Amino acid sequence: MGPRNLAVLVTLLLCVTAVVAASPVDARAPPTPVCGVCELDRTTADGASVVAGESSLTVTLHGNGSTTWNARVDIAAGGDALAANESLRHDVVSDAVRDGIAEPRDVDARIDGNVLLVEYRDPNATERHLGAVTFTPLTPASPRNPIVIGGEGSRYLGADRLTVAAESGWAVRGDAPAGGSDGSLVWAREDGERGGTDRVRLDIDRDPVAVEEDAVLPGVRAWIARLLTGNVL
Repeated sequence: MGPRNLAVLVTLLLCVTAVVAASPVDARAPPTPVCGVCELDRTTADGASVVAGESSLTVTLHGNGSTTWNARVDIAAGGDALAANESLRHDVVSDAVRDGIAEPRDVDARIDGNVLLVEYRDPNATERHLGAVTFTPLTPASPRNPIVIGGEGSRYLGADRLTVAAESGWAVRGDAPAGGSDGSLVWAREDGERGGTDRVRLDIDRDPVAVEEDAVLPGVRAWIARLLTGNVL
């Protein structure tokens, strides 16, 4: 190989190395809130400002692989406008929930006093293997090939409190700073590490997995379910 060809080869290798090193930092999508409606901050066409206060989100994993999402949001401003206009409420909420990590279906929203109650479902937020249900959206996906640029952004709470639970007869397994009395996994704003803004990042290595309470070797089932989804930690 001549000196010129060798120089070209070295240059190409350096370029590839630079791309591989930079892609995880520079090319990922922006951070995504777990609960989009919990960060509600909209100005309606009529000029009304709708702003969320304290909020919570509970995600329930079902044995058939579906998920139900229930958000409870105190409205700091604009509650009267949402209560008086059902069409406005539907438009504002339907838009806001899509800012989160779910692919929302059948969105329902109602006002109870000054609290916005939102329920929706996502049939595509889990994978089922060996009778176990793995909840995948909390761990962002990224390209398996290190040369490929892209990937989902990091996750942050959005809500003041996030609970991942399982339906009756099932138990959810995973890592969280706290747990509920029903065995659910709980993340709260005060437990998180804050980022550059008021966003509380979620650093989750293992996907939550729901397993039937009377299943044989539930821990092994959960580990294999994560392995089959590509979450091997």
